Amino acid sequence: MGINKTINRHWRDWAALVYLFICFIDFFVAPLMWNIGMNMQSDEIKMNTSRWAPLTLQAGAMFHLSFGAILGATAWRKKDEIQDKEIGELHTELEGLKKTVKKHIVSGHHSTT
Repeated sequence: MGINKTINRHWRDWAALVYLFICFIDFFVAPLMWNIGMNMQSDEIKMNTSRWAPLTLQAGAMFHLSFGAILGATAWRKKDEIQDKEIGELHTELEGLKKTVKKHIVSGHHSTT
């Protein structure tokens, strides 16, 4: 049960890291390796090949739109979860304060000045 809790708690962070890793590879590492490979080829091969085209930008950048929707919606939901938790904690503190005030009023340890 511990692994399920961990996955449930941290899946947003891991999804964001996977997205950043894929973008890093597609926009930095792969073009660098492509250019290094092209410099090692003969001139005839260089003329018949094209530049690196990022794979994640194909099909209208649907990959980035999808990840943006997933990460955006979950970040919005996470904000709501945090606010709900804070409201719950404030409600608990308020109930404790009400009990304390009630106790003081009933016991007569209050002053009216």
